[in-house]
Amino acid sequence: MKYAWLVLGVFAARFLSTAIAFPPGDGDLFWQRRLGASVLANHAVPRALGNEAFAAPGAPWVPQEWLFGIAAYLGRSGWGWDVFSGACALAALAAMTIACLHAVRRGASPVDVAICVALAGIALFESFGVRAQVAVWPLLALFLLLLDIDGPWCYAAAAVAAVWSNLHASAMLAPILAGMVAFGSALDERRIGKRTRRLAIVAVLCAVAICCNPFGWDLPRYAIGLFNNPIKSYITEWKVTDIDDLSFVGGALPLLLLAMILGTRGTPEAPNDRRWRDFLLLGVFGFLVLSAARNVNIFGIAALPIVASALARRNFFGLVAQRPPTRIDRIAAVAFPVGTFAVAIAIAARLISTTPPATGLANAPLAALSKMPGDHRVFCADFAWCSLLLGVPHESVFLDGRADPFPRDVWEDFARVIRLEPSWRDILARRGVDTVVAKRYSPLDQALELARGWRPAYTDKDYRLWLRSTATRT
Repeated sequence: MKYAWLVLGVFAARFLSTAIAFPPGDGDLFWQRRLGASVLANHAVPRALGNEAFAAPGAPWVPQEWLFGIAAYLGRSGWGWDVFSGACALAALAAMTIACLHAVRRGASPVDVAICVALAGIALFESFGVRAQVAVWPLLALFLLLLDIDGPWCYAAAAVAAVWSNLHASAMLAPILAGMVAFGSALDERRIGKRTRRLAIVAVLCAVAICCNPFGWDLPRYAIGLFNNPIKSYITEWKVTDIDDLSFVGGALPLLLLAMILGTRGTPEAPNDRRWRDFLLLGVFGFLVLSAARNVNIFGIAALPIVASALARRNFFGLVAQRPPTRIDRIAAVAFPVGTFAVAIAIAARLISTTPPATGLANAPLAALSKMPGDHRVFCADFAWCSLLLGVPHESVFLDGRADPFPRDVWEDFARVIRLEPSWRDILARRGVDTVVAKRYSPLDQALELARGWRPAYTDKDYRLWLRSTATRT
């Protein structure tokens, strides 16, 4: 781990500064805070959209991030924000550290671990933020570590799955991964031995564990429904992974190629040792990473220990067996992480003092709208922007960052307006939209400039706010 600590320190500095100092670049955090406030106030998790979503009031909703939402609400400002956002950075670091320890446990050398943790860190980087997905990264890393333990401790994976299911619907992966590892174990042993039976029990327990949340069976049913949900085509994170994604090209793809080259081959001393458990596990994550860009990060976490141990088995760097640790080695084992993270905190403090970048959210026009008289039914050209209006008096939105619960017809109308199909004016009129927020000089902005019955109510260098000329306060 001694070299890996240096790599982790570099990512620690950037994760901490990104989380604490930089404002969120999407609208999720705003609706998640409102969700947390609702849970604390009503002592219940909402199961449907309210009137704040005028295009789909009463639509069924599975707010999978309810626990994260409570934390987001409690840590919305001041020291609370520093603690909450810092915890997200620590979650990313914890995931990488657990995966590193997993690799060491499997026999990877310090060089192998350092190289793979650098690639995994790059795979995490573009997805990192103060987000619910980040909170479950260490749970995934711990879950995979527990599955790899040949003993009763593997049963603890079910408890991890239960916690996971209260933070994010990706907990649906838990029984699938456990089942794959059980099947791979049977292939490795060429029989159904004690290890395989134990893992099969873990898979069954995980299937029960992911229902241990306020939604019960609705959570895995919701997660399964996402695979064929047509709204994914409108959400950037669900796009098919391609070479334009730096985290994929610089992190996940090298790990994937190394896994393909080394992961299923035996060593010269044990040519038949193919590690079917690893092969099937990587097969699941390989399918996920190639199907959607949002899965690049979890592939990096899963692949790190597998690829690092494969490099060690093949003696890829020609390293000889390590000598027994000396007193100096034991001191260094403590000094490396302590020193590295002290430097990381110092670097993060320096980065935090710099000017934060733009959020990518239409804060200014929406803030101006909230001060204007009248009730407004708002259409945002980027639906995530409208999350900033949730809970604001006199404002309701067509579509916002909660995304999943909105019916298909709402998404289809949203797409028709954004694409300026012939019916776009009729859709806005039929839906009762009287306010539109768009980027300046975008096609929608220019179309509204030419359309009759609309007037600009706010303009800056990036955005324009349009109101129907006939809109009045009710």
